[in-house]
Amino acid sequence: MKTVLITSSEAKEALFPLFDDDIAAEAREDQMAAEIAEIDALIEEAERGWAAAEHAEMFRVSRELTDQVRARRTARRATRESLRSLPVRIDVVTEEAA
Repeated sequence: MKTVLITSSEAKEALFPLFDDDIAAEAREDQMAAEIAEIDALIEEAERGWAAAEHAEMFRVSRELTDQVRARRTARRATRESLRSLPVRIDVVTEEAA
């Protein structure tokens, strides 16, 4: 391995952090910590968005279950469907009895 003699003091100051292992390791750790902080911030932002969407959905669901008009319509629809299936059930019972 060849060594190079740097004669310029400005160049030495600029390149010293690149050649010193301790300074380079600390710079890498700082960079990794910044990346981890950025990832954590993105995760927190996503979780806040999910929580807001879940809150809106829970409000919508609770409104649907307490809406009186919708409840009456649902009850009528269930009654109508059960009455429509009644003749079919009677036909099946009479065919089995015969």
